[in-house]
This record gives sequence, C-alpha cells and structure tokens, in this order.
Amino acid sequence: MDKTNPESPLPKTNGSPEVGGEQQIHLAAKSRQKTTINITLEAGASLDLIVSQVDADGKPLSLQRKSFTNDIEPHALLEPELPIQPEPNQPNPVEKLTPVTKQNWQVWLIGLALVVYLITRFIGLDSYPIYFFTDEAAQTVLAADMVRDGFKNYQGELLPTYLVNGGQYNLSTSVYAQVLPWLMFGKSIWVTRGTSVVISLLAALAIGLMLKNNLKSRYAFAGILILCITPAWFLHSRTAFEVVMAVSFYAAFLYCYLQYRQRNSKYLFATVVFGALSFYSYSPAQMVMAVTAVILLLTDLRYHIKNWNTVLISLGMAVLLVVPYVCFVILHPEENLRHLQILNSYWIQAIPFSEKLGFYFKEYLKMLNPLYWFLPNQVDLERHIMKDYGHLLRWSLPFYVLGFGVMLRKIVKPEYRIFLIVTLAAPAGAAMAGIAVTRSLFMVIPAVMLTAIGLDQLLQWIEKIKVPQRVLIGVVFVGLTIYSGFMLRDALVNGALWYGNYGLGGQQYGAKQIFGEIKNMLKENPKQEIFISPSWTNGTDVLARFFFDDPLPFEMGSIDSYLFEKHEINPNKIFILIPEEMDKALTSNKFKTIETLRTLDYPNGLPGFYFVHLAYFDNVDELFAEEQKERMTLLESEVTDSQGRMFLVSYPHLDMGEVKNAFDGDDYSLIRTLETNPMLLQIRPVGSLVLNQVTIRIGGTASAVTIRLIPVEGSSEQGLVKQVTESNDMRDIVFTFDKPVSVEQIAIEILNVNDGDRAHVHLWEVRLN
Repeated sequence: MDKTNPESPLPKTNGSPEVGGEQQIHLAAKSRQKTTINITLEAGASLDLIVSQVDADGKPLSLQRKSFTNDIEPHALLEPELPIQPEPNQPNPVEKLTPVTKQNWQVWLIGLALVVYLITRFIGLDSYPIYFFTDEAAQTVLAADMVRDGFKNYQGELLPTYLVNGGQYNLSTSVYAQVLPWLMFGKSIWVTRGTSVVISLLAALAIGLMLKNNLKSRYAFAGILILCITPAWFLHSRTAFEVVMAVSFYAAFLYCYLQYRQRNSKYLFATVVFGALSFYSYSPAQMVMAVTAVILLLTDLRYHIKNWNTVLISLGMAVLLVVPYVCFVILHPEENLRHLQILNSYWIQAIPFSEKLGFYFKEYLKMLNPLYWFLPNQVDLERHIMKDYGHLLRWSLPFYVLGFGVMLRKIVKPEYRIFLIVTLAAPAGAAMAGIAVTRSLFMVIPAVMLTAIGLDQLLQWIEKIKVPQRVLIGVVFVGLTIYSGFMLRDALVNGALWYGNYGLGGQQYGAKQIFGEIKNMLKENPKQEIFISPSWTNGTDVLARFFFDDPLPFEMGSIDSYLFEKHEINPNKIFILIPEEMDKALTSNKFKTIETLRTLDYPNGLPGFYFVHLAYFDNVDELFAEEQKERMTLLESEVTDSQGRMFLVSYPHLDMGEVKNAFDGDDYSLIRTLETNPMLLQIRPVGSLVLNQVTIRIGGTASAVTIRLIPVEGSSEQGLVKQVTESNDMRDIVFTFDKPVSVEQIAIEILNVNDGDRAHVHLWEVRLN
C-alpha cells in the first residue's frame, strides 16, 4: 500500500486476538501498483510475513514468506519483494514458489558452490603450490610423534597447548587436527593438505550462510565462488599452513555470532568454541580474536545485557577454554618474548614506547591499504604470491567498494556493522611483526563478504529492469565457476614457471621430487649409501621424517663437512648436491673425481639437484692441514661498543655475523665460528678500561667459558672459569670481580664441551662493565 498516493485503496484488515504474546493480522489490498506496507515493530519484536498474490478470480498466483526481527531500531520499514510473475502456459506457480522450494534452491546452489570449492582445491593438490613446505610437514610429523609418545610433546607435557616448530612453540590446533587423518591414512601430501582443505570448507560454508541467513541475499552462493577465486585464499587454502585453519574457524565464529545476534542466543556457545579454536590455531590470531571480541562486546553491549544468562554461561566457557593458554604461559613465561625475538619485531628493540606504537600503526595501516591487496606486489615472499594477481582480484574492486558503501549505509544493523569491525581487527596481529599476507589473511573474510554484498546490490538493480532472477543466477554461477577453472588451470600449468628462484630464498622446490627419487633408489638397492644436502629448504630434517620413518635411511649434511675435514668416502656412495654446493666441490681442489650420474631438474629445465660420485685427491691430507693452520690464525678488527669505547679485537674466522655484533649492545645479534671450537677472543682497549664485571651471552649448548684478565700495572694474570649445562634458552654468564681491575687485555674462550674441535661456537654479546 502506498500511503502517499491518495488513489491507492486502503487495505481491509482482520486481526485475531493475541494468544501467548502472538497476534495474527490479515491485510488485503486491490491494486495494480507496487504496494508498500509500513509495519512498526517494538524493540525485540519479530514478524513472520506471508505475501500471497491472487488474480481477479481469487486464484492464487504466488506465495512468499519472510521473517523479520527488530533488534535495536525503534521501528523497521519492511518492504516485501514483488512476487515473480508466472510464465504463460505454465502450471500454477504457487506449487513451484512455495517458501520451502525457494529455500531448497538456495541450499542447492550453496551446495553446488561448495562442490566447486572442493574440486578447485583437490585437483592437483600435491602439484600446486609447487613446494611442500616444512611448516606443512611439521603438522603431521608432530601429530605422529605426539601419538607415539602418549599424547605428550618432546618436553613430556601431556596434551600440550602448543608444540615446538622451528625452535618456537607455535603449533596447536592444526597438529591435533592431523592426528585422526594420520592414523587412518598415514603420511602423504594429499592427506596433510587435504585435512586443511576440508577444514577450510568451514570458511566457504560460513560465508554462504552469512549471506543467506543473516543478510538475506538471494545470491549467497556467489560469496562462496568469490572466495574460490580470491588469489590469496586460492593459494594458501591448498596448503597445510596453520593460518588457513585459523581463518576458517574465525569465519565460523563470525557466522555463529551473527546467528546469536539475530536469531538464537544459544549460538553464542558455538561462537566461543570457534573463537577459541581460531585463537589457538595461529599466533597472530590471538590479537585478532582479542580485538574482535572487545569491539563486539562494546558495540552490542545492550544486546548482551538483555541476554545476560547466555552471556554468563559463555563467559564461563571462555574461562575454561583459556585455561590451557594460562598454563602454557606459566610453564613457558618467556615464550611470547622469544617469538618476537625470532621475528625480530620492533617491540623488543631498545626504542621509546611511543616509537613502537608508531611502528605498530604504520604496519597496521599498510595492511588496510587497498593497493596492497588488489595490486600485485613485491612485499611478500614469492611462495606466498600468485604472479600477476593481487591478493584480491583487481576486477572485484568495484564490487568491494559498492559493498563497502552498502555496509556504511546500513551500519546500524549488526549484520553489516560486523564486517567493518572485522576489517579493522584483521591486521591487528600482523602489525605486531610486520606486513605479510599470511599474518593478515583474516582480511580475506570481510573482503569477500563486502564484495558479495556489492555484487548482490548490483544484481538487485539489474532485477528492476526486468531481467529474470534465474538468468542472473545462471550467469553469475557459470561465470564465477568458469573463472575458478581458469585460475586452477593457470596455477597448475603455469604456476611452476612464475618465479625462477627455486632454492632456499625462493620457492624451496623439491621435497616431493627429491625424496620420491630417494625412495626409488632405496627400493632398487636398500643398501645404497646416500648423502643429501639440506640447504635447499628450511627444516629439511622435518621434511625427511615426513617422507621416511626413523631412523632415516640416508645421511644428511652439507658438503662443507667434506671440504673442511677428510672423511672416508665409499666409491659407490651417491651425493645429492644443490647447484651452489656442486660449484663448491668443483672449485675446492679436493676431489679428483666428481662424476655426475644424473640430475633432477627444476621446472624451468635447469639442474636443481646433482647425483654424483666423489673421490679425494691422493694428497688431500696436506691440503686439509694447511687450511686448518690458516683457520687457527686469528683475524683482527677495530670495534666500537655500545658505549662508544674502542677496542682491538682478535678473533677466529667466522661464517655468521661480524665481530662487531658481539659488542653492539643487541642481545639478539650474533657471531659464529667457522668450525672452530673453542672460540677465542682477545680484546685490547684503546685507552684505559676499569672492569667490575664481564657478561657473556651464549646459547643453550653445554659450554665452558673462561676469561683471563691482564692488568695494566703488570700484576699477575687473573683467570676465571664457569661451566653450564645444556638449556633451551640463551644464558648470560656473569663474572663479577671483588674489586675494580684496570686491564690491558681481556681474553675470552668459549668451548662447546660436547663437540669436537670442528664445531660452530655461537656468541651473542660481550658486555664489559
């Protein structure tokens, strides 16, 4: 009914008395014009609206049903959609357009979109991305080890909150998720990545359900298909990186929260569970979840108070779910700091707090920049980028902008406001360390939702020019599905050639290929001796244990060990070397025989791995003796410490860092000897130096540390020794003197007590006070 048109007939009303707080009202109007009905709902009231259209004879033409709830607004304007007109010579559309049938079409379309999602994940799953990374293998290796050890970690903790990967505690939910698949199917790339894919289906389903149930979109399936072709998600959802699970649980958290906010308060229980799963899945998720939860608590505070019973129960659940994290912090109080140290975060640098905040918001704003998301960039590592694609599709930008505008126009509604909140929360964790698509992958969820909202708005406008909805559904579904197929083909056919760096600093290509070749070699000859370089990827030992059971049936190490010290070489032993190590062997003048048996090529056709036989020259012992003598000769350098004092420092040959790192005041810069154990430093001050204390920062290796002081007045030399056992943490070895000593020279010796004389010795800092 249009109240602004005086000729518009008033409807006939017939109301039935209230029963149990419910009231039925029947409205009838005769009009060929668009009919608008204004219905005012009190806060918290709900409405079931049934719209029936009949012809002049009273014969039914269509039937539609919709539900509305007024959560916060004092009134709501409800405008039912125009019914679909029947086509000529067709059966009565009432039978075809019942609410159940329309819902079924929505469900079928969402189901088909999920099938497209799974197909585009599973086809060629072990071929793209072209690498199988150590962080993926670690999920299954840790799961298998944990089951073997009675669900304890390497430190003996039962049902550990976090497990160690890459020297830090950073894996949790994703490891537990791999336990059952490993028990059922064993270790394989398909199983490890496939588990992640199946869990990532939560993200796709949550997006579809948010659009269908919360935003009432008739094109809910499109959100799932947009997620399919979002480049950042396409690449990472085909891996077993833990961030994929974290984002998927986060999407489920958002859907359950909207269900709680709009329909059923009991959904808050599931909201808490999915939020906890996301929190434990990935370290940046901790900050994202915290920011999201705080903002949702404040913006919807009135609604929470209204449902205080449910909220209190949910808070109790949250307290129980946070207990494992509290226990972890108690057992490992320095681990969060250690994580920041490994990432070299600005939060641990010796700068004012105001500067740290400045760095934080600078990184935060970078990840809100649309240019970073929609245009190809060189910021992220090659293995996290699809070449010539942005992290989000460029052509989706207009839909995203339109959706963002719709969201701002309807921001008073919680089902729209939440996507602004999530957009602002998504970079919160990543900004702690620095810009990276993996850390900020949470941004994909609000970006896809806003893009789908924009597309939905455009399609509603097109419907008004009499384009049938079914035609639009067909065009959108087929178009997005075809593009999904195009992206899949592009990745599988061209992805291996997008970037030319296949080594440690690039794609880290070769796990499936090289370990598969070793399996074939051992199958032909189980006694074959094999030596393989680990220098082509991170965590090669973890990858090896993914493809082989313990003990490993081959030797793993650097060719440097054969270049620095003589080893007995079986003439039939096969060395698998990367190009850089092959060059070292050729130029070392140590081997009279370097016989290449075959190569395993990179995707671009260049040799990636050389399979060779090696044999030393007959006089190689003399060469090693000369080199050892040269290595024992100390180098000398002038160094300025963090207090501006100058020293002349004699030190052994280093293969990591510069000697000035040991005096720069930075506890996390280091030096390492080139296979010289012990490390010897001779420090001579330029000018006078009075010492009260010497502090030496070393790693966790069992060590004996000796200092010798030569006083300036010619008195007898002072020597002190301290020995420490092995530890998981870095330690400060402190020598304090009874009285100040004016010194001419300080000699420091650091011995790895459990290693031979050809070992690496690490030193982080020397402080002379």
